Order: sequence, then C-alpha cells, then structure tokens
Amino acid sequence: MSGKNRDIIYPDYIAEFACIGSACEDTCCAGWFVSVDKATYKKYRNVKDPVMKKMLNENVKRHRSKETEEEYAKIKLDAEDKCTLLDEEHLCTIHKELGSEFLSNTCAMYPRLLNSVAGVVEKSATLSCPEAARLILLNPNGIQFTQDQESADTRGFVKKSQMTPHQQKIFWDVRIFIIQVVQYRKLSMEDRLIIVGLFLSRLEKLSIDEREQKLQSIITEFTEQMGDGSLSASIKQIPTNIPFQISLCKNLIEFRSSTTIKSDRYNECMNDMVSGFGMNSGISDTEVLKNYEVSLRDYYGPFMDKHEYILENYVVNHVFSKLFPFDKKSMMDSFLMLVINFALVKLHLIGMAKYHEGLTEELVIKLFQSIAKTIDHNNAYLHTVEKMIKQNGYETLAHMAVLVRS
Repeated sequence: MSGKNRDIIYPDYIAEFACIGSACEDTCCAGWFVSVDKATYKKYRNVKDPVMKKMLNENVKRHRSKETEEEYAKIKLDAEDKCTLLDEEHLCTIHKELGSEFLSNTCAMYPRLLNSVAGVVEKSATLSCPEAARLILLNPNGIQFTQDQESADTRGFVKKSQMTPHQQKIFWDVRIFIIQVVQYRKLSMEDRLIIVGLFLSRLEKLSIDEREQKLQSIITEFTEQMGDGSLSASIKQIPTNIPFQISLCKNLIEFRSSTTIKSDRYNECMNDMVSGFGMNSGISDTEVLKNYEVSLRDYYGPFMDKHEYILENYVVNHVFSKLFPFDKKSMMDSFLMLVINFALVKLHLIGMAKYHEGLTEELVIKLFQSIAKTIDHNNAYLHTVEKMIKQNGYETLAHMAVLVRS
C-alpha cells in the first residue's frame, strides 16, 4: 500500500451498487470476451489447490494475438458462450473458492467503468448489468454526483482520456451545462436533447480560441432562452418523421438476420417490438405507422409521462461515463451517436409497449440492459446505423432533431 490518495468523482448509484449474485436475471460474462490481466494470470499459475489449479489451467489461456497488460489472457467460453468457471448456480468459482483478490481486473470491476480526466478518476457503471441498470435508471430524483478521495491503490483499470489541451480546458463547463440541460424537467426529454445538439453545433462552428472566449456567454444565452421559452417555441416547429423511425426498425431486423445475437433477453425484446408494430405479419407500412402512433398515444406515452426520468437518467449516464461530447472525432459526431442510441431505445420501447399494451419498470430495465449488453458492447450495429445516416445526408442537426422527436 502506498498510503497515497486520489481524487474521485462518481454518481450516487456507485455507492449503492452491490452484486446480487444468483438472484440476478442475467450472467455477467455470457457472450463476451473475458480478459485476464497479467498480474492475475500469474496468481493463477501459483494456485496450490489441485482442483482449482486444474480448472484454471484448462480454462484460462494466453491471449497471444493481442497480448497487453490488461488483456494478457482470456477465459474460455462454453458452447453457449458462457464462462466455463461458473458453478451450477451461475456464480463465479474463482470468487467462491479463492476470494475476490483472485478475480481479474475485468471481473472485479464489472459493471464499473473508470476514466481519468486531468488527474481525477471518474467512476460510473454500464447498463449491461441488470442491478446497475435499476439503480441508474429508476431513481426519480435524478442522478447526483459526489467528489471524494480514495486510496491510490484501489483496484481497477483506469482509462485515461485522450482529450486535447483545448478540450480539457472547456470540458467541465461544457459537461456541467449539458447535464443541467438534460435534467431541466420543464421541457420534454426530446426537447432537452435537441437543445444539447443546438449548443454543440454552435460551439463546433467556432474556432478553438473563440470557443474558449465565448463559451460562458453562449451558456448564459442558452440558459436565458430555455427560461423564457424561446428555444421551446423554435423546437416545436421541427416536424416528426415516423417513417424514418420505421426504416431504422427494418434495418435492425436485417442486422439481426445477418448476425448471431445470443442474448435471449434482447431477442425477446426485439421480437416484442417487431410483433408490436406488426412487422412480422406482412402488413403495409401504413398499418405499421398506425401501430406506432397507437402505442405512442395509448401505451408508451402514458408510461413515459410518469417515468420520463428514466430517459433522463439514461442520457446523463451516457454523458458522464463516455466523457461526452469529447469521445468522438467531433462534438457533433458524439451527439449523433447519442441520438442513435436514444432513438433505438425509444423505438424498441414503443414497439414493446404496443405488444404488451403498456410498459412496466421490469420491461424497461430488460430492454435497456439487454440492448446495452448486445449493441453497446458490439459496435457493429451502431456503426451500421451511423453509416446509413451519413450516406443519406441525415447527419445534419436538423435531421438529428427529427430523429429524436416522436
């Protein structure tokens, strides 16, 4: 132990999270590459217990093709793509027999994510864990943050941000304002997202020097326009484009047919969406649109009127955990990816709501968790959608705003 501390910042749900073990409705490592860091791999080589030693030797193999300190080895998966070190109750044998200190960094930290920005470690969590998803999404009071210190020896792989000096200089002011906008509940979640896009578009058009000089005045201007309603009035003029939403759904169906999605939970959500829209029954696009509109009016809409904080918490967690809007080549590329994620989640929920004639918190968590595990951790589909949008010239702010709106 070094005795040194490090500064940390984390959302309130991090302090509340605890693995629920065999009570969990999913398995952490099913369908994923499970990496083992070099230090942990060496521990496995020195295990004395003959049963565990044999099990580890058979199921933990060097990752020679892409060997790094963090991905030095990997755990074999079985025919169902599940970790071979789980017991009959789907609990980790390593943890049970050897203790938590023998878990790899990947397993010990999941579902937590660690980023380092200007010497401060930021802790968050991924929605791909059902219990984390519940804590993140189902808090009606919204996500709050805590600054603290912890031992510098605290375990976990910390990903260092790749921001430029300019980005680091404006990062906190930009991030704080974006989160304030996203949590501004006098406006609909869709309107809040569009305002974030307007703000980032405004910044992106400026030179680096102008951004630094004008940032505070732009934030003040947007804050005043949110308060006096002028931004809302402008946003109301933006049309909806439900046919484009349906084309996204068709694209999603085509993607599933061309790849193997092994998550039963996500496939169930996908099937519910397709059935809800009637897209598996050979009906016309006009009838599909009617089903969409009925769900929006009778099922999805009434649920979200009372639970819109779920979408808010989803976006806040995305913004914080991904270091948005500096996680892509440009701020508008970051915004486009946020819009794609938001639109896909919303599309699924609208279809599922029609199929079930309503939504419950359990259904919503099932969708958010399974889509995160299936799509968030496999960027192929997100990049397919991004490519489709750009090829059609839909990456403009105007088109993205249409995509956000119902």
